[in-house]
Amino acid sequence: MKRGEGRRRVLSLVSDVDADVDRYAEHLPPPPGEVLVLGSADGRVVRALVKRGAQVTAVDPSLRMVARAEEARSELPPDAQGRWHVLRADLRALRLPQRFGGVFAPQNAVALMASRMDLEALFATAAAHLDAEAPFVFDVALPPRRYLAQEDEEGPHDAVASERTVFTPHLRETRRGANASAGIRRLLLRPFTAWEVDAALAAAGLQAHGRDAAFSGRAWKPGDAVMLVVAHLRG
Repeated sequence: MKRGEGRRRVLSLVSDVDADVDRYAEHLPPPPGEVLVLGSADGRVVRALVKRGAQVTAVDPSLRMVARAEEARSELPPDAQGRWHVLRADLRALRLPQRFGGVFAPQNAVALMASRMDLEALFATAAAHLDAEAPFVFDVALPPRRYLAQEDEEGPHDAVASERTVFTPHLRETRRGANASAGIRRLLLRPFTAWEVDAALAAAGLQAHGRDAAFSGRAWKPGDAVMLVVAHLRG
């Protein structure tokens, strides 16, 4: 395998345009239910959901991503703009005074978290905003199995080579100022394993009830590069 070939394959899976929208739309609450989106990025998924009639509060920690989402929102008809609320906040600490009919974290947004503690904090944010029966839906790009620790090391799936962080195109930010000639500042993402995801869900009081391989509808199995998870609050 040529150098970098594996990384290009991960990128193409993470950035498949619009393959995810239908799957997220399946979990929209009936009107007038509202969805919270954690990590709205450039607004691609949110825009598509709003155009389908969804009421969405979209949150992102990046000023530039919020600006891009606002730009996408401004291109919609006035009634659709009124169903799309944009906020900038730390996804780990966000606490709004309401609960939602669904919480989504699309486009591999969970990989913005730098550590397991951050991942648990993100999932705690999701849990804090869910109605009793509402789903928490997210997709995550998983590291290739060859980068994981062997079973006789410290813990299952415990070691992922630090240099194997991936770049997700929709989460890029443009450089400004003195380094403007450098073009794009790449946001390096932390590739969490399926074991880490399950552990973080449990720590946040959530339980996965469905795991699909990307957006195919096929059940996820070890070795699949992208996992779509549907979780709920523990009973």
